[in-house]
Amino acid sequence: MTLFILIVAFFILVICGMPIAFAIGVSSIFALLHAGTSLALISHYMFAGVDSFIMCAVPMFILAGDTMTHGGLTRSLTDFADILVGRFRGGLGHTNILGSIFFAGITGSATADTAAIGSVLIPVMANRGYSKAYSTAVTIAGGIIGPIIPPSLTFIIYSLAVGRVSIGGLFMAGIAPGILVGISLMLVNYRVSKRRNYEKRTESYSWKAILDIIRKSLIVLLMPVMIVGGILSGVYTATESAAVAAAYALIVSFVFFRRLKIGQLPDIFLNSAKVSAIMLMLLATSNIFSHILVTENVPVYVADFMFSITKNKYVFLFILNCILFVIGCLVDLFPAILIFGPIFAPISARYGIDPLHFGVIFCVNLLIGLNTPPVGSGLVVGAAIGGVTVDELIKEIMPFLWIQVAAIFLITYIPMITLFIPRMAGF
Repeated sequence: MTLFILIVAFFILVICGMPIAFAIGVSSIFALLHAGTSLALISHYMFAGVDSFIMCAVPMFILAGDTMTHGGLTRSLTDFADILVGRFRGGLGHTNILGSIFFAGITGSATADTAAIGSVLIPVMANRGYSKAYSTAVTIAGGIIGPIIPPSLTFIIYSLAVGRVSIGGLFMAGIAPGILVGISLMLVNYRVSKRRNYEKRTESYSWKAILDIIRKSLIVLLMPVMIVGGILSGVYTATESAAVAAAYALIVSFVFFRRLKIGQLPDIFLNSAKVSAIMLMLLATSNIFSHILVTENVPVYVADFMFSITKNKYVFLFILNCILFVIGCLVDLFPAILIFGPIFAPISARYGIDPLHFGVIFCVNLLIGLNTPPVGSGLVVGAAIGGVTVDELIKEIMPFLWIQVAAIFLITYIPMITLFIPRMAGF
């Protein structure tokens, strides 16, 4: 009955429009009251949910990404991408996707990538003959690459949710899958662009312009190299790398590009604090929710149910992907990770699945849900940035969704796509 009250109360509160973090917390309180648990323990569970050194990485990575974005560094990355792929059919679409791959090493957030890349390239693509809906679809499809390639807030939240999974290992495990998703999207863009006769760049850059773009881009792209290199060399942990990234972002924005003004810092700090506070509240209330699920033996029941269906891990992974895809369509990314991660991670261990491999499968599958109705926060953000309706966007995003689903099955059934870089790095 406690579990029934928890789930029913949660969905009623969400339907009524209550913010997801508060819906999780209030429904948990109802369940605890029914179970006769002292409400004095609520503060203990909430504090335990955020009492982690790893949590220091969240505001630092948010600050780093926000600083880079306000510093006007997006243009140098998109120009660099245009040099590399602009000559192919659908050149600006390729530039958009490759720009997302480059920008992934800066923010680690799908929403930030979509906003930064979209605000620059969607108007340019529309002026070059692409439909606005298609331009926006390319942008939000590429936006999910941001949380896959390190640094990744999604992997940090996953590690906090399930425990005993190395953030550094997850960062390494996300590199190849992120690139695979990017290449897959570029293949779709090429096919669509060829059918619709979209443009390709015909003019050439001067050598002076090329060298200037490369110089600026390398300064920006040095940040993910510093993050990954520092973790691999043992100079600092994945959590400490977030502080290094924030400091580097400030130095680059002020010293090299000189586009960031002192007067902008209060707004940047305030925005970083707001986003961090939202995530901390979500983590705190989700810890109560997870505690109730564990005390009600939900992970055990789900595991027994899965084993009654199949003991083959490949069949389990297929079923899991289907379940996660549905969850991603109905529940936003971070709540889905915090609620369902602690349930499915122990089950995957019983099937002998590598925790890094499972973490990538779990997170990438839920990330696809950002661009699927009815919840699809990526669709809402994209529609606002591109100035199109969600219905128009859904129609154009479908080819990209299908290729992303194909990519997730490749990642699922070819473990070395995920694991060969972490294995080389010693994870």
